[in-house]
Amino acid sequence: MADEVEKFLEERSKIPIPNGDVARVKLLAKELALGAHRELWHNWLQTVTMNEFDSQFHNYFCTRWVNSNVERKLELLRAHGYATAINSGYVLTESAFNLLDEVEPYNVFTSYRRHDSSALALLVLARLKEHDLIPFVDMALEAGGNWHADLEERIESCDYFIILLGKDTLSSPMTLKEIDWALKYEKSIIPIWHSGFDIGDEKWRDLPAEVMNAIQQTNAIRVMDESASGYNTAIVELLKRFGITP
Repeated sequence: MADEVEKFLEERSKIPIPNGDVARVKLLAKELALGAHRELWHNWLQTVTMNEFDSQFHNYFCTRWVNSNVERKLELLRAHGYATAINSGYVLTESAFNLLDEVEPYNVFTSYRRHDSSALALLVLARLKEHDLIPFVDMALEAGGNWHADLEERIESCDYFIILLGKDTLSSPMTLKEIDWALKYEKSIIPIWHSGFDIGDEKWRDLPAEVMNAIQQTNAIRVMDESASGYNTAIVELLKRFGITP
């Protein structure tokens, strides 16, 4: 069972913890309900470790919500209607389990180089909108604005940063700047490799180590076949990163 909790933590670590206080409470309620639904712990939660199920809950909580007070967080769930207090613990309510049917309206910034990835950027934009996410690509930026500052602000406020990597994308200084901003603000970065992009290409050997780490293959979604089917497979994998199964 401990292995199942570790898998759960690995899965959930791909979902960023939002900045807003209410959004954080909602995410915690949803994840606790999901864990209970998968029988990783009970739907009643003890503030102290009493048995194996409580231990698994505390393992999840301490790993996912570092430096947070368990009782304080559970009391916030109660205040928002996601739990009720009983004796020495809390029971998740129906409202918490109802969250399992909801898709979080994440803000998603898509970085791309027009010469390499315009068509894919439009496809990503359309598919994310279909599932009630809030995507942004810089083709929507208002003309005449302070576009450098606007882009940095959008990246700072986004939940996810998608980078579309075609064969020559990283030769664009603007693309590298956007990646720098995503790293600066510690965003969850999702690279999508397509059109023959290869991180091992000799021409990328002088890229900063932090950029290389951010777009490495272990984190990347790859378009394995340059066809409609291949791109659709990659988009399906992208949607799964947001907890969506098309």
